Amino acid sequence: MATSRKALRTIDDPFHALLEADTHASNITSAMHVDNPIEPGPALIDKNRYISREYHELEKKHLWSRVWQQAAHEDDFPNVGDVVPYDIVDQSYLVVRIGEDEYKAYHNACLHRGRKLRESRAKGLDELRCAFHGWAWELDGSLKQVPCAYDYTDLDREAESLPEVNIGRWGRYIFINPDPNCEPLEEYLGDLSSEFEVFPYERRYKRAHVSKVIRANWKVVQEAFMESYHVLLTHPQGLSGGANDMCTKYDVFGNYSRAIRTGALDGAGVPEWEELPDTGNAVLRHPLNGMVYEDAGNETVRVTTPKGLSGLFTAKGKYIEGELKDANQHLCILVGGRKVAGVSLTQGAMARVPENEAARMMEKLGNNASPRALAAESMRQGLAEVIPSVADTIPDVELTSSIYLTVFPNFHPWGSFNEINYRFRPNGDNHEECIMEVMMMAPMPDDGNFEPTREIRYLDIDDDFVEAEAELGGLGPVFNQDTLNMPFVHQGMKASARTHTRLAEYNETKLRHFHGLYDKWVDLK
Repeated sequence: MATSRKALRTIDDPFHALLEADTHASNITSAMHVDNPIEPGPALIDKNRYISREYHELEKKHLWSRVWQQAAHEDDFPNVGDVVPYDIVDQSYLVVRIGEDEYKAYHNACLHRGRKLRESRAKGLDELRCAFHGWAWELDGSLKQVPCAYDYTDLDREAESLPEVNIGRWGRYIFINPDPNCEPLEEYLGDLSSEFEVFPYERRYKRAHVSKVIRANWKVVQEAFMESYHVLLTHPQGLSGGANDMCTKYDVFGNYSRAIRTGALDGAGVPEWEELPDTGNAVLRHPLNGMVYEDAGNETVRVTTPKGLSGLFTAKGKYIEGELKDANQHLCILVGGRKVAGVSLTQGAMARVPENEAARMMEKLGNNASPRALAAESMRQGLAEVIPSVADTIPDVELTSSIYLTVFPNFHPWGSFNEINYRFRPNGDNHEECIMEVMMMAPMPDDGNFEPTREIRYLDIDDDFVEAEAELGGLGPVFNQDTLNMPFVHQGMKASARTHTRLAEYNETKLRHFHGLYDKWVDLK
């Protein structure tokens, strides 16, 4: 007799209890109340999707040439005539602002001998002129000039307009789709906008944009940012506010998926440890096993267990000397690597409100206000200096959770007031390297006083993320922890005796949703 499959274990019930306890429960959006977990069942993913050239070629043919993809942002175009190239695998497109509120996208190639029209951004152009022989087009794509036109007696000027690709806009982002028969962007995105009703992307500007090449396939890299499961080992400093193996709610909707990481709903799971003495050095205790990591200088870390065993390690976790032979690489790089001045090593844990500030807030929220409610109120007070029109209406859950979405195939907008947005794509035609981009999208102040970034900060493949401190703030060390894994995941897949990777039923929901869509677009088998 066949046995029925056990029901999928989700976080839905405790999450709804959290919503009921929200101090601004009446302002919670309807989207936040929706439960749409993925169908149960494990997923085995062919490792060749990540490491084989065959799949890269399939993606070129069936994905990047047919799917909607985020190519630019309105803040990249302060003036009519500004242009932004968008390169994906072996193709290149040119997004152009042609009017006050009008954009077009073209294949980035001269129709004469094929040279790229622009290989980098440009500002305030009044034409698109090829640098090779001088053929030129108006911003609207119509042919403007052909040097020595007498030598092209059969030239049909109407037929020589620049070929366009479909363009769509969402939340001030500009999307392109090379497929002339594609569905409209609005249909592709579905009800994505409902996830951002508290503060829509139309009210955000691009504060910073950082790009870095990673030695791994683009799917390897982006999947690390699609789940919270890795936090336990990769970012253990973020567990200091409580730990739980089910702290993230996952749901799937058409072409996008959603994760809401609340942190431990009951604050349980972390042992009580005595306070660390102030040695003047960067020091951090692993919240689960109690091991103490202390900066020993010269990019080394002294690690000591609760029983007194000690060892010295490099900032990348390699053993140097001592009785203790192994340590957490990710805490080593956090404690012993480059740091951002003034940023706590425990950034990522729920903020702890100082006692004097908490007492003042309890006058407003009541003496039984939870740490989560106090943290949310502290954030409201900070936002009131920027967006006073809405700050006091924002629900706790939107302020104390990490809400991160994935729009297939490679765009990752975050919800509420976390500024992070990601885009991942192959590094040119190289399937073994990825361009990882971080776009920081800040709320537009009510007073209209803000200046978007117009440029991208490029980091070389071996650069430290902390070098982009001005753009990323305290996120640099956290990204260093993340990207420490990526090349080893890619290499490990090649070395594996297995033909597949295995995804969890719930905690890796977003990955399973991605691969379900990937099946339809790419894997024609």
